[in-house]
Amino acid sequence: MSSSQSISDSIWHTAFSSSPIGMSLTDMQTGLYVEVNEVYCHWLGRTKEEVIGKSTLDLGIYSNTNDREIILEKLKTDGHILNKEVSLITKSGATVVILFSGRILENGKYLLSAGQNITALKEKENLASALQSELVISKELFESVFRLNPAAVSLSDAETGKYDDINEAYCRLIGFERDEIIGKTSHELNIWITKLDRARLLAEVQKKGWSTGLEASVRTKTGEIRHVVSGNTILNNHGRPTLLAILIDITESKQSKEALEYAVKERTKELNRILEDLQKTQDQLILAEKMATLGQLVASVAHEINNPLAAISAFSEQIYNRIGNFGNRLFQIKESFSKHSEEEVNEIVTWVTNLFTIKPKSYAFAEARKAKKNLEGIFNRFGIEPAYDLADRIVDLGVPDYFLENQSFLLRFQSSLLLDLVLSELNTLRSIESIRLAVERTSKIVYSLKSYGRFDKNEAKSPINIVDTIETVLTLYQSKMKSGVDCIRLYNSSPTILGYPDELIQIWTNLIYNALQAMAFKGILTIQVDEFEKEVVIQIKDNGPGIPITIQKRIFEPFYTTKEKGEGSGLGLGIVKQSVEERHHGRIQFQSEPGSTVFEVFLPKT
Repeated sequence: MSSSQSISDSIWHTAFSSSPIGMSLTDMQTGLYVEVNEVYCHWLGRTKEEVIGKSTLDLGIYSNTNDREIILEKLKTDGHILNKEVSLITKSGATVVILFSGRILENGKYLLSAGQNITALKEKENLASALQSELVISKELFESVFRLNPAAVSLSDAETGKYDDINEAYCRLIGFERDEIIGKTSHELNIWITKLDRARLLAEVQKKGWSTGLEASVRTKTGEIRHVVSGNTILNNHGRPTLLAILIDITESKQSKEALEYAVKERTKELNRILEDLQKTQDQLILAEKMATLGQLVASVAHEINNPLAAISAFSEQIYNRIGNFGNRLFQIKESFSKHSEEEVNEIVTWVTNLFTIKPKSYAFAEARKAKKNLEGIFNRFGIEPAYDLADRIVDLGVPDYFLENQSFLLRFQSSLLLDLVLSELNTLRSIESIRLAVERTSKIVYSLKSYGRFDKNEAKSPINIVDTIETVLTLYQSKMKSGVDCIRLYNSSPTILGYPDELIQIWTNLIYNALQAMAFKGILTIQVDEFEKEVVIQIKDNGPGIPITIQKRIFEPFYTTKEKGEGSGLGLGIVKQSVEERHHGRIQFQSEPGSTVFEVFLPKT
């Protein structure tokens, strides 16, 4: 066996044994395990001795025997299988879920298997699914209480007074149709007999946060005067104060003071109960929606963080093993330098110092092959062995140009031991650089998740960089996009505006995730940012099937959704519209046709 083959085998065995993911090697003819690493044994709750020499059937590890047949069929047709979820049974009878991959090697002789334990991730996905179910139940309960209530119920903007929604009983009470009410104020409809009635109601609500049992008189569309008793409270609808009002017609009861007192007493109790039920329902709805979205993001981010963590683990172990052998390297350096004069040693140290400052370069296949061939020829000419292995390592480290430019100096390294020490130290530097990049990647993901999860409904407007908030959302959804979505960023500007950072992140989350869902996570997502004199324009475009014309007028309505039950509450675009128009005083519009949907958000700079 050649020296290079021995090194290659040693590296392969080290990588196999110390890998942070489970790995096994199986004889395809007998179906028996030939080799497994510790992570693989840990999954099964068995020792190496209990696994090697046995087959999967002997160990009975498949929770579903069909999984084994599917894997074998896939290997037979394609020679490999990637990322299949498989449930395995441990020695204790517990179940673990593995993301399994495998490839046939040595002309069909062996199966190399690798996998990742995603049991915790699957549990989080199941939790997210349960939270989605609770969201649907809470939404349906809220809708039922609101729509079917025999009392007149309305939701209106507490600041502007514009009606957001009303039930059928409210229409019957004041005699207007639903389309005549939504978007108008009570003053525009001339409902109140005097402005004092509404002012008194709002004063009471703002003082205590709620009011009940207040009497007032309202004017219907025909001019008839009706007497009502009301219950009111201010709800926090995603950062926007919303007035919930319940009116009970007591006109007939006013004929009798005794009857009126009784009616007020009983209906006040009813109003308190209804308000309490509605408040609880709304709280559950908002919490369930927030937790469901967070659950989805946690599952996605957990998978995304795992890759840089695995890289950190592997590279840090390499560095640890090398540091542990530092004493032997000192003796090797001493032995190598003993063959040179002090002047030559100083020249070698200077040459190596310069080498370590060079930025590594990546090469195309043809360039890398040419560089290896040139280096191998030089090493052979100078009698430096093993020539091919050294040339291969230098190209992998990204510094062949430096060696080719200093050919004559390589005579100082006729001792391949000294050159091997230099290349090993340079490889350690590359490992440290890779760890730094992995840490930066993980930190960025954690920061994005923290920014998304933070919510302060009482915050004041502050300077916000638009591109930063968009990048926060793209970071969180990167794992969902990287397998099939081409994200094009057209940041023609990086503007800063005064706004609410949490709400802007929620806006981009809804628009971007809707675009990804529309494309079934396969397509082109284009995000463009432009800055003008008084406003900033953000465009989010997908090349999905488009929004059907029949529903385009309704997509901003609260609770309206075209998604399957349990996949959405119908609140997302309604929240986006409210935040853009009422909180940020901007506007939102869209154009959609088959193959293209573009949402445009216009935000003022101040």
